[in-house]
Amino acid sequence: MELEGIPVAEYQLLAARFNPKPNAARAWAKLAKTAGMKYIVMTTKHHEGFCLFDTKTTNYSAPQQTAGRDLVAEFIAAARAEGLGVGVYYSLMDWHHPDGALCKTDEAARRRFVDYIHEQVRELCTNYGKIDVLWYDVNWPLTAAEWEAQKLNKMVRGLQPDILVNNRSGIPEDFQTPEQHVQASDSPWEACMTMNDSWGYQRSDDDWKSAKTLVRNLLNCARDQGNYLLNIGPKPDGSIPEQSIRILTPVGKWMDKHGDLIHRAELCQG
Repeated sequence: MELEGIPVAEYQLLAARFNPKPNAARAWAKLAKTAGMKYIVMTTKHHEGFCLFDTKTTNYSAPQQTAGRDLVAEFIAAARAEGLGVGVYYSLMDWHHPDGALCKTDEAARRRFVDYIHEQVRELCTNYGKIDVLWYDVNWPLTAAEWEAQKLNKMVRGLQPDILVNNRSGIPEDFQTPEQHVQASDSPWEACMTMNDSWGYQRSDDDWKSAKTLVRNLLNCARDQGNYLLNIGPKPDGSIPEQSIRILTPVGKWMDKHGDLIHRAELCQG
């Protein structure tokens, strides 16, 4: 939406065409398990504002559009079936909400927008059982105080006492999030990186990292006592790009032989 400069009114028409195959997340979870991953995080709402979860705040969501299903519920069920930890990514920024662009300069708009965002986070932390990770993204254009981030995260921890929360609501919380590079920190951290150059599915992006590069990144994270969050952008029907499977399969074979190196490093962190 941003890269191609697509207006909101035009972009939102795509919701009527978005209908991934049922339970596509089962293949995601199986591949994650095969590759040696211990937890997976799903983008529940990105910057364009479309919700993949059931929400009472808007009809701009998968359950209320053509898909007719709660895709977050499908994801969580698939992850749990494979014994994986469950994380939810949630973008605070929202290009679709009319107050998203006004909230910085209009107090009434800020109040409406912050209430809207807080309620969606509450739904995510209430409707799906135990959530292991809350992965905020992009707190632009508001400050942590304007987002009322302390209040928001207090609510989150009240609903999910064991949850880990990242630093992108504007306050430190549980872990740091270096993006597209490995950078150690004195506090807990997790490097988030893509397999090619794109976070979402991009057919023309063929700049894929090799399995050897992914293993080296993983080793560097473990060496410096961090975690490695590796992104896959599913195709429009929810299936995994063939290149992702081709690259992650040998990573999984390496983990079968040497995974204790990684997991022992995690245990040493405390």
